[in-house]
Amino acid sequence: MTKGLKQNIKNIKSLGLIGIGQNSDKLVNDYYFIFNDRLNITEIITIDKCSSVIFDAYICCTYDKNRAKKEMAKNGLKYNFDYIFAEETFYILDDCNGGKIAYNCYPENLVKWRKAIVYGYAAKHGKVLWNDRYREILKGRYINNKGNKYSKHLVQNKVTLGRCLEYALYLFLGLIDFLPQIGAKKRHYDKYDYICFYEIFDAIKFKKDFPDLSSKVITTEELKNHTMASLYMKAVYYDRRQNDCGCKVPLETIWIGDKGTTRLCGCPDYLDISCGNMGITDNDEIWNSTLAKIMRLSVINNTYTFCSRELCREFNGNPDGDELLERKEADFTREYPNIIKVANDYVCNLHCPSCRKMIHAKNDDNEELEIVTCIDSLMESGWLDKANNVVVGASGESFLSPSYRKIIFDGVAHRNSIDIMTNGTLFTPQIWEKMEGKYKHVTFSVSIDAATKETYEKVRCGGNWDKLMENMAFLSQLRKENKVESVMVNMIVQKKNYREIPDFIRWAKEMEFDSVYLSHIWNWGTFSADEFENEVSMFDKDGKMKTELAKVLEDPICKDPIVDMRWE
Repeated sequence: MTKGLKQNIKNIKSLGLIGIGQNSDKLVNDYYFIFNDRLNITEIITIDKCSSVIFDAYICCTYDKNRAKKEMAKNGLKYNFDYIFAEETFYILDDCNGGKIAYNCYPENLVKWRKAIVYGYAAKHGKVLWNDRYREILKGRYINNKGNKYSKHLVQNKVTLGRCLEYALYLFLGLIDFLPQIGAKKRHYDKYDYICFYEIFDAIKFKKDFPDLSSKVITTEELKNHTMASLYMKAVYYDRRQNDCGCKVPLETIWIGDKGTTRLCGCPDYLDISCGNMGITDNDEIWNSTLAKIMRLSVINNTYTFCSRELCREFNGNPDGDELLERKEADFTREYPNIIKVANDYVCNLHCPSCRKMIHAKNDDNEELEIVTCIDSLMESGWLDKANNVVVGASGESFLSPSYRKIIFDGVAHRNSIDIMTNGTLFTPQIWEKMEGKYKHVTFSVSIDAATKETYEKVRCGGNWDKLMENMAFLSQLRKENKVESVMVNMIVQKKNYREIPDFIRWAKEMEFDSVYLSHIWNWGTFSADEFENEVSMFDKDGKMKTELAKVLEDPICKDPIVDMRWE
């Protein structure tokens, strides 16, 4: 082979895949999972067979490069002539590298234009920004088998001198990249491979104004994923942790959230990596993207590299180890997600302190454009009619949002299953008439947070207790008649309501609901840190339950099988 083995790797007709050293079987299987349809990998072999089975070149998977070089040399194989290391081929995954990128963000808004340049430059050149929650992992500090040092990756967005200097540097370098665009008209953008936007609604507007250029439109978040996939692959590939977590959610689930961003998880805080934008990206590209495949690899190989051990309850009681576990089996012939969770509209008729500071009953024009475009794309994809289950309403009220209502009521005559998340105040017999017969299976998750009117008015601001109880009685009757498959009622436990937990459970049993879900309260910016810890949360800053709550939970009713405590 020539000096350009790395650069010519895609053109080599037969490649042998070799693993050397401890846990190299993990590395070989990880590599094959991602690259088997990108490179001409003929066979996976052991080092002792390389002299009898001849290939045009070899790819070596190892944690110990020095040992690997010695073993390969013993078998007459020369580095960069006969073989290279797996990591040296990861650049193949970075789809946008080398592309000519225009940073357009409707330049009349200089703040957004500046952000587009900074974030776009960083993404294009593989620079991991200060506010990336996976910064430590992506910068090459890969996770070892000694613990969860880098699983606590939530980043505090405090302004520091270092971050300001980093921002200024990327702005300067980005402006140099941007220089060729100065004076260019929009009609000249056909000379670029990509037109990058920071704001989703700006990208949508541009696509509408210039449909002939729509295929070139990309957001900074998507640009990052297309140009930094190699870094994500390194993190999963070199991760030595093994966790016997049974979760397979990323193999069949897509979560669609704020501005149309997507996640392969039921909660964006558990696996916060977007695989594309429903309003911008082709749906098939989202579901089958390189990054989506890398995220699934982290599930199959049991590393769960980017999953939050702290927030996701699936990891409770599953400490990380260093012994390889049996890889999970998965069917990757699926052309669409089996479970779709839609949470991209924040409109709600309540303004609960556990969620927001003020009522958000109507979106502004830009928000509505993002939401409508996303939902229209989802409806046109056909996913909703093919998926086994559709979950609606995690971020707002299902029966207030026009987009959520469109999902629930419109479309084909029959779908398999829908799970509606609601505060219950707008669920009436008239609403049920529109739903009845449309789904084979209907389930409800109702957030109530109280067992008395007095407490309800404190924690569910803007709600009508009497109307809610009337609606819950109707829902109870539907459940008893098996017209609704299951009903879960939720309480976000906090200082104002924790004493009512036993009564809340008793009420749920009287209504013959299926489950009671008790969860922590999270601080979404509605409280100061001190206020939250001392006057709101029933857990201290280290996650330890406060004594008052523990005493309430001693009530025997709290041990009833229908009770599900998130913190357990």
